[in-house]
Amino acid sequence: MSKFCTSCGASLDDNATFCTACGTKLAAPAAAPAANDGSAAASTPLDDLKDKSLKAINDFKNNPQRNTYIGIACVAVLAIILIIVVVNLISGGYKGALKDYFGAIEDKDGEAYAEALMSDDMIDYILDESGDDEDDFYDGYKDSAKSAYNSLKEEFGSGISISFDVTDKEKIDKDDLEDIEDALNMLYDDVKVSKGYEIELEIEVEGKDDDDTFDAVATMLKVDGDWIISYLAVDGCRPLNVAGMGLDGIGSIMDDLGDWF
Repeated sequence: MSKFCTSCGASLDDNATFCTACGTKLAAPAAAPAANDGSAAASTPLDDLKDKSLKAINDFKNNPQRNTYIGIACVAVLAIILIIVVVNLISGGYKGALKDYFGAIEDKDGEAYAEALMSDDMIDYILDESGDDEDDFYDGYKDSAKSAYNSLKEEFGSGISISFDVTDKEKIDKDDLEDIEDALNMLYDDVKVSKGYEIELEIEVEGKDDDDTFDAVATMLKVDGDWIISYLAVDGCRPLNVAGMGLDGIGSIMDDLGDWF
């Protein structure tokens, strides 16, 4: 016996409900805790999240308007893709380099002027090799942009505006691109020319006093992922010319560079 009366202290049987000495009613024995066999494990945050996710999926599947929601989502995605394509068409590609170049002359912007003629990697290479300060480097091209603007201003007046239309375009073939890449790699480090065009265009220059239209040819290259103007010859308007690397002169340029190196 290990049970005792809480009133008189008499020793009692373990299962006794009344004291046999004084008659006091005893409390019922406490129920033993149920054994945990793992069949009723406590819910975890991950379980709650899974339940909510499944409920959301089932609710959506059972929603009669789910096709409408899917359609709206598809239209939204297509709209975003279309916007990206339009922006690239308007401001990107080889025409973007031409816009940047003419805009740099209008605004006398040295950085935009340089970036229209050289890829970012080409500019970085020049700065690293020369040790020039970046601001001084762009100031030099700002002088070139100012010089072109002032020359145009003398003929057309102030408020110079330059626009263009591409009238013809021919893709540069792989062999010619490789020749151009070889020539550039004599000047820069590890240049990659992935695409190019020979184009014809009409350029219109307008100022406060006069305006005129000029025929031009240009070589446009995609170098290290950036479109640049490699060469631009404007008939009758020298301030807009870019005396760079044109496809017609690539052979002589390679010969000259070979002599230097």
